[in-house]
Amino acid sequence: MLNISVIREGKKTQEIGTEKGTVFIGRDASCDVALDDRTISRRHASVTVQEDGVYLEDLDSRNGTFIDGKAVKRHKLSGDDVIQIGDYQISVGGHAALTRKIKRADDDRPTETAIISKIDALSVSKGQDIRDGAVDEKAMAKRLAALYDLGHELCGQLSVSEITGTFLDVVFEVFTKADRSIVLLEDRDTHKLVPVAARERGTSSADITVSQTIIDMVLEEKHAVICGDTSSDARFKHSASLQDLKIKSIMCVPLLVSDQVLGMAEVDSSSGGISFREDDLRLLTGLAAQASIALENSRLYREIGRSKRLAAIGQTVSGVAHCVKNVLNGIDGGLFIARRGLDASNEEKVAKGWDMLERNSSFLKGLVLDMLDYSKDRPPEYASLDLNELFGEITAFVEGRAVEGEIELTVDIDSGIGSVQLDPTRMKRALLNIVANAIEATPRGGKVSVAAAGLPGGMFLVTIADTGKGIPQDILKTIFEPFYSTKGSKGTGLGLPVMKKIVEEHGGQVELESVEGEGTTFKITLPVGGVKRGQTLISDLRK
Repeated sequence: MLNISVIREGKKTQEIGTEKGTVFIGRDASCDVALDDRTISRRHASVTVQEDGVYLEDLDSRNGTFIDGKAVKRHKLSGDDVIQIGDYQISVGGHAALTRKIKRADDDRPTETAIISKIDALSVSKGQDIRDGAVDEKAMAKRLAALYDLGHELCGQLSVSEITGTFLDVVFEVFTKADRSIVLLEDRDTHKLVPVAARERGTSSADITVSQTIIDMVLEEKHAVICGDTSSDARFKHSASLQDLKIKSIMCVPLLVSDQVLGMAEVDSSSGGISFREDDLRLLTGLAAQASIALENSRLYREIGRSKRLAAIGQTVSGVAHCVKNVLNGIDGGLFIARRGLDASNEEKVAKGWDMLERNSSFLKGLVLDMLDYSKDRPPEYASLDLNELFGEITAFVEGRAVEGEIELTVDIDSGIGSVQLDPTRMKRALLNIVANAIEATPRGGKVSVAAAGLPGGMFLVTIADTGKGIPQDILKTIFEPFYSTKGSKGTGLGLPVMKKIVEEHGGQVELESVEGEGTTFKITLPVGGVKRGQTLISDLRK
């Protein structure tokens, strides 16, 4: 006689007495113990009475059969054993062989494996398990919803910290029993795994160490694994990280792109019993695959940026050589005229030569400053500025040229903007460049207007417009490229690229509108309060 008790969520759902030699347990209605759970196989396990005892056998189920948190294939039952299948706990009694164990001191020695489930991470990341029908509809819907949410959040060009932070957000949202999670990535120089993000539930970070035993298990085989009660596995008994944190259940998955290992992600729980199941492991593997693609894309973006910078350096060398050659020719000319003036004691010639030297020296100084600004990232050194004062200084530089060319120069600053956070020196150079260009491009009797107005969301807009000859449409596409100049030998071709770079480093953006024969308008949007390091810039969002 066997007495079988079935409990779900703390409530007894079935009490069965039978004299059958073999009792079948599963989802199918024909089973002796029928369980309503889609994660349970139709014929999941059996309990058989034999001469030497009562045996539990897993019938090649999809999600496993467990005794005290450990997966079993065949197990001789005792009166103390509780069978875990899906959400159900099953106790078997009534037979003489099902006596309770007398606990001895050496029973604490680990004899079983803590690995509940192990799956091929690369196969699951490609969705092969779904095509093979190894996932039920409920688990599939949960996985697809989580993957959609993560994919939506990972759109765009993101940093490693943004990607891993978003990944952890989703992990804690979908795995309600998770207490901690950590992401480790391989350092390309040392080829060692280093933690890049860690979090404990309810906090924004955590100081978490990871068992090297688990790292080796996951990365060597490229398998995703669930470890149940780690205290029962001899391989983990010397893992101080697990013992100190009292970790009971762990899910570990490799971060893979194709067959390349980028790192690994771990989710753990200190709760007793089985916190994670195979469907959870498959879901985490899918999320890790999505994060891995985003991490690889982030790396490729950085490499493309470096390649573009190297190409720009090559173009810079060519452009600088041309500019410096023209400057040196001017300096040689000025020296020649000044020397002839000195030899002839002709002050007029000396003054003319000196003027040429000053102009070429000033040109060379501007070229060097532009190169320094363009060649490297330079975070703004913010200061509180009044826009009226800023544009007052700018117009003072160009007012003489405007009067000389009979050009009307107007400035209209919205007083509601108040003080703004800008780098005074660099932003002054950037805006002065545009205003000076506008005056140069405007014919006699024309107009150049400068205006600033507040915008929603803590932004403000600077507009610089002229009634000049305008820029041809085919040139508009290349106007911000380095060393492209419409001024011939009079320009370096760095003024507008440097201006755009300075604005973007302030967290702003530049828009250019031009109609040939009518004029050009620059629209510069900037944050009133500047940007903090690590904050997403407008220019980043538009790339």
